[in-house]
Amino acid sequence: MEEEKTRAASALLERAQAQVSEPTRTKLGEFADFIRWSFSKLEMRRFFRWFGQFIGNFPIPSLIAFGIMLSLIAFAFPMNLRDRVRDGYTPSNSKAYLESQQLRDFSGLKGDPMMTSVLLRATDKSSMIDQDNLMEAVRMLQHVKENISVPAEGKDYKYNDFCGHHCRQNDVLDYFALELRNFRTGTLSLFKSNLTYPMSTIMGQKVHLERNFYGVKTSFNAERNYTNIDYCELILLTFTADIQRPEEEEIVARWELAVSDFASKRSKDERVEMLVIGAEIVDLEMNKDSQRMTPYFAMGFIGAAIFIFISAWFSLFIYGRLSPDFRGCGMVTANMLLPVFVCVVPAMAILTTFGIYGLIGLRINSLMLIMPFLIMGIGVNDSFLVVHHWLRERTTFTRSELLGLVFEDVGPSITMTTLTNVISFAIGACAPTAEIALFCAGSAIAMGLAYIYTLLFFGALLAFYSAPDGSPEPKKTRRQKQVCTFFDKLLLWYSKLLQNNIFRSVFLLIWIGFFIGGIIGCSSITSKLETEKILPHETPIKLPNRIIEEQVWTEYYPVIVMVHRPFDVSDPTLNAEFMGMVDEFEGLEGSRGPNSTILWLRNYKEYFDFVAAGDEGDIFGDSDEDKVDIQKGQYDNSQIEGFLGSPITKHFRGMMVVDMDASPPVRKFSFVVAYRNHTTWDDRIRIQEEWREICERHPNLNATIWNVNGMFVDQMQSLKTLAAESIVATLAAMVVVTFIFIQKPVPVAVAVLSIGSIAIGTIGYIAIWNLDLDPVTICAILISIGMSVDFTAHISMYFVNCPRRHDGLPPSSLDRLVHSIGSIFWPAIQGNASTLICVLPLVALNNYIPLVFVKTLTLVVIIGSAHGLLLIPMFLSLLPTSALEWDLLSSRKPDDTVSTIDRSTIGRELQMLGVDAVGTKSAEEPLLMTPAEP
Repeated sequence: MEEEKTRAASALLERAQAQVSEPTRTKLGEFADFIRWSFSKLEMRRFFRWFGQFIGNFPIPSLIAFGIMLSLIAFAFPMNLRDRVRDGYTPSNSKAYLESQQLRDFSGLKGDPMMTSVLLRATDKSSMIDQDNLMEAVRMLQHVKENISVPAEGKDYKYNDFCGHHCRQNDVLDYFALELRNFRTGTLSLFKSNLTYPMSTIMGQKVHLERNFYGVKTSFNAERNYTNIDYCELILLTFTADIQRPEEEEIVARWELAVSDFASKRSKDERVEMLVIGAEIVDLEMNKDSQRMTPYFAMGFIGAAIFIFISAWFSLFIYGRLSPDFRGCGMVTANMLLPVFVCVVPAMAILTTFGIYGLIGLRINSLMLIMPFLIMGIGVNDSFLVVHHWLRERTTFTRSELLGLVFEDVGPSITMTTLTNVISFAIGACAPTAEIALFCAGSAIAMGLAYIYTLLFFGALLAFYSAPDGSPEPKKTRRQKQVCTFFDKLLLWYSKLLQNNIFRSVFLLIWIGFFIGGIIGCSSITSKLETEKILPHETPIKLPNRIIEEQVWTEYYPVIVMVHRPFDVSDPTLNAEFMGMVDEFEGLEGSRGPNSTILWLRNYKEYFDFVAAGDEGDIFGDSDEDKVDIQKGQYDNSQIEGFLGSPITKHFRGMMVVDMDASPPVRKFSFVVAYRNHTTWDDRIRIQEEWREICERHPNLNATIWNVNGMFVDQMQSLKTLAAESIVATLAAMVVVTFIFIQKPVPVAVAVLSIGSIAIGTIGYIAIWNLDLDPVTICAILISIGMSVDFTAHISMYFVNCPRRHDGLPPSSLDRLVHSIGSIFWPAIQGNASTLICVLPLVALNNYIPLVFVKTLTLVVIIGSAHGLLLIPMFLSLLPTSALEWDLLSSRKPDDTVSTIDRSTIGRELQMLGVDAVGTKSAEEPLLMTPAEP
């Protein structure tokens, strides 16, 4: 035995001396050596060894630091739960954002107009213009306007307090109901009226019915020649609020929720059904549904905890840490608590992240409530790896030595994977879309905290478990030895299988088929974001949302066109150019035509001619002294004030900015053009681009457009660009980080190409799995890219840094396979299984956002595991040692190179043999030598 020990020590010392000998050097190598020597104190493995020893010697300060960071949890409650579905997924640099800002500037508002839609339908499917149904609709209109209020700032706010120029936008219902009752009762009206659809004449003025009446069936009936309407399925009332100051946004939001609450409390037996939808209601429903995930998170947490307990106890059993003779039963009991602390690390990271958000004042959106599932599943991976290496080390070391060796082994690896995950999310946090940025920033913080807590908290606990009493190695029972032998044989068989040419060929064909399928899926993925899709599965607002999308927008799809320049009615050139632009808008496919366009200029000219005829005095109350001498058809700006004062046309005040002291008085204005049959998002994207192109063709008019779906359209148009930029930036970051840690071009190239393959497969099979490219899938894709490093980096690093044999010879391909797979296989299985177990309960929720993450994580775990445990080691085993060891910055030839991990391993093996290292400064740092000074 002593003779074998001496021979092994001699071989190791020869390797040590080889490290000290002067290598073949080049000028580039000499410079690289100088840089390395200069920064040797910062060498990664040495740093982690020192840090592990520090934690081992001072675990109490580490736990105190952990407790201080944990105190941030106090700010986590109550959470500011809120979504912004309308604009939160739209890039802040998009055209829609600019158009919204121009709309605010046009109206002098501090925020976008907030619109609440109230849909009224007869419960018995009868026509809404039946007398009883129509009068009930009028009563509900009055109730919403006059009776629903919310307390704020010491007063009760009603709709009239914040409606601005939109207070009378639903008056057409009152006028229509009044005139219809007059016709039915035979009451004579002062004005000539007819109630035809879509354009009626009420009180002598044209009134648009298509904005309020839907599902209309028309025919001519001589007995009721006052209207052509046979049936009306739906009446839509729109309540628009002008946000004059930031505080009003919250007041209007509460008022909208009060309207929704009123509608939900109405009896189902009422004659008229009332459905309400608005941006605040959608946001509330999204958050209410997200909060329903709490029991599912509990299920996932419990399931993952059970698996962690079972797998961790199995590891403890294999390594003899549950044996009764191992440091007494008290140590056994303590070791049994390890799985508890494995679960605590990500849980504390999640709560601390919410605390940081609460401290900063950031809101928590629905995506952020998915984050706990991800961190709980992914955050335990580092702890699994630490436990695995801690159990493999000898227990004869002191706790500082043991923890130093463990951190030296796993520190660089978990640092690399955590850094890549954090960078992946950080890139997403820089995205110009608010909801994605919130989620990615929170996930990056949580991932970073899980890493820090693993080193501080979990490392300190392991220091307590590794008592410095120098007790002997635990004795394994016969059963434990049998199990260990079985797994050793299984590992060797699996490693040899990866070297089998038949297996390699079959797997290569499978991978080629998989890759082709991924490319096909990537090429077929479509950009699409539909509110219907992201709404909760059982939310009551799905019905009004579907009615809006499938019926209202099919029959009436408006665009607001704003002209940001003074307009002189008497300027024929300007009038001709403007009307030419109007004709272009009205000539687009699906246009409802001039009769549906709401344009003040046409009404103004009718009013002007009406006044010129001399009959306006009796109707509008003008005195003789106010009359001016005007002629019909010779239009000028003289009647603007009277036009906006008329009870029939004063609603145009909300569409015009007028200064009667300026010349011309009309400083800027807007008009509305309506379309029909734009039923798909492809249609809406196309028509919005055409609107913008028309505005660009008339720069003199300085026109812009605004549409209620502008944000969603730009979201869809920007999704592929956003996804491509995020993916490219993330992959580039992965290349840099992987190279910094592995430092060898060939293994880095293999790892990076594998990351790309995993990303292509995940994205492609997401598309094949009936998922579209939307903000939710972009978040999931960023996760998949970040996680893919876990599958590629660990195996590459351990494969390259395989120590030499005890006889001093370089490791063979089989040695590298056994070493790398043995180092990461069991922790990888533990981490992947816990990730899936944690997120799988979300399937029962059956909502779109959770299902996207479940599908994505399932794909990335399956595809990533196949790459990390099959493809990468199989491919690396085909490469010669010179290619694996080639280092661009190294001054040594590949054949002479011995990696840092090899030198560290030599020193550790010498310590175990009781032999002091030669050529070292101290026994504490064997063979961690700096190169000779140049």
